[in-house]
Amino acid sequence: MRSRLHSQDVNVCDQRMRLGGSLVELLVSSLIAGIVVSGLQATIATTMRSVPSSDGVASTTLLTSQIADRLVTELETAIYVTERSATTFGFIVPDRDNDGIDERIRYAWTGAPGGPLTRQYNGGTIVTLASQVNLFSLTPAFKSVAEMYPSVGVEDATESLLIDNYGTSGLQDNNITSFTWFGQYFTMTLPANSYAWRPTRLQIMAKKNSVPGTTSVQLRPATANLTPSSTVFEQYSLIDSTMTSSYAWQSLNYNSLAPISSGGSIALALQQQTGTNSGTFQQCDAFPGLLKTTSSGVSWTYDSGKCLVSRLYGKLIRSSGTQSVNSNYLTSLDIGLRMTATSPLQKSTAAFLNHPELLSDYWELKFDKNPTTVDVNGDTLGDWVVNGSGLFNMSLISNGIWQASSTQLNTNPAKDFTKTTLVDLRFRNTGVGGNGATFSVNALRTNSICAPISASLIKQPDGTQTLTLATKTSDSITKTLIRIPGLPSQLVLVHLIIAPITSSVSISVNAVPYGTFKVSPFASSDGNRFASIGASATTAEFSYARIRVLEN
Repeated sequence: MRSRLHSQDVNVCDQRMRLGGSLVELLVSSLIAGIVVSGLQATIATTMRSVPSSDGVASTTLLTSQIADRLVTELETAIYVTERSATTFGFIVPDRDNDGIDERIRYAWTGAPGGPLTRQYNGGTIVTLASQVNLFSLTPAFKSVAEMYPSVGVEDATESLLIDNYGTSGLQDNNITSFTWFGQYFTMTLPANSYAWRPTRLQIMAKKNSVPGTTSVQLRPATANLTPSSTVFEQYSLIDSTMTSSYAWQSLNYNSLAPISSGGSIALALQQQTGTNSGTFQQCDAFPGLLKTTSSGVSWTYDSGKCLVSRLYGKLIRSSGTQSVNSNYLTSLDIGLRMTATSPLQKSTAAFLNHPELLSDYWELKFDKNPTTVDVNGDTLGDWVVNGSGLFNMSLISNGIWQASSTQLNTNPAKDFTKTTLVDLRFRNTGVGGNGATFSVNALRTNSICAPISASLIKQPDGTQTLTLATKTSDSITKTLIRIPGLPSQLVLVHLIIAPITSSVSISVNAVPYGTFKVSPFASSDGNRFASIGASATTAEFSYARIRVLEN
């Protein structure tokens, strides 16, 4: 009996001990669980604090990096810069959507701390990339390429003897009649630092004819055959009655002849004006260049062993040295971007793969599409318009050549061309007569004051072309700066540099420099503010045209 009771007591005791142990274990477990939960809460809180918020430093840094990376990527393929300042950059990138038109992109910041940074694409809606920006800076690096060309030429103050055809051997009389005329071919290669010559006076050995008359003493362009063309530059009359019966120098002054390029030429033609015989002129065999016609000028011959006894005086246009124009090409752009005053400054560098030139205005035509649809300067306007309005006739373009028959293209929009302007043309005149293939511009404009400049190629009857560079001294007076004859009938490459600092225009033809000439702006009634190419009264061909106005 006692044994059973004892056994029951032990069992009850064991149960109580197990129950007590369970309570202890539960308390310990609860304590541990509390510690774990507290730890998890602390970990979660720490983790949550590390997640970037919209105004956190990490978020700001990420946004800054994203904007800088996007700008760098887009700048790398830029082909033309439309706008540039310390806080604004507009540029053109190649066509992205296959519509044949390049894309326009513009980044801009207000310049004031806290102002927004924006991006605009193809002139569309301005998108805010960051609503508040503390700093946005753009610092360019570029390479400068200098083009050397002659300094402005100065014409001699006094005339000098340029060509002396005086000789005493093989003397012979030449009588001018209604059918038989004589003349002389003049040409010269200029000394160093001279690039043009202008005849001012002619002396010719002559005497009174037995049958008095009057001789027209003409200076004309020379043809490729070294004979006189039908055009007369300037002429004066030589009257027999004013001469003696023995040979003496007869002198005539020429006041309106244009400068002639080095190696260029001019031809003297002695033409009967009145009388049966209108003068007797002396020839010799000391020099070449005697010209003769027995058909009243229908055809001429050139004699390389004889000449008219004559002297040509004139003035040289001399250059004292060279000058340069610098074209600047972007190589890279350093970008600085900071969102807040306390956030880190993000620095990036964009390398320009295409090295765009820094220009304030730009027009270019390759004649591979309708010129009025071209927009290389990214201003959303057609770069060229047909003079007098109207549609462009695409049938005039074939194989990259524009047949500019009585058509003129004008640059668009209106500009004053006040900065250094470089012009490149590849063109030719294909029809004799008219004003030829022409480029013109009213340059260096300030209000109504401007300097008209033109370059015209005119085809001659012998197939050669003569290029004339001209300006105006008033609305009614045109001044030829230089005449370059004997150019081939092929397309000719003409390069002009219009410089505002020296008020001058320089010309090169087929990569050969022909000098730099002063122009004088004046108050003009011509309000045109464009450059133009084309032909008015003849046929011409253009295969390339480019006009660059430098940024500085």
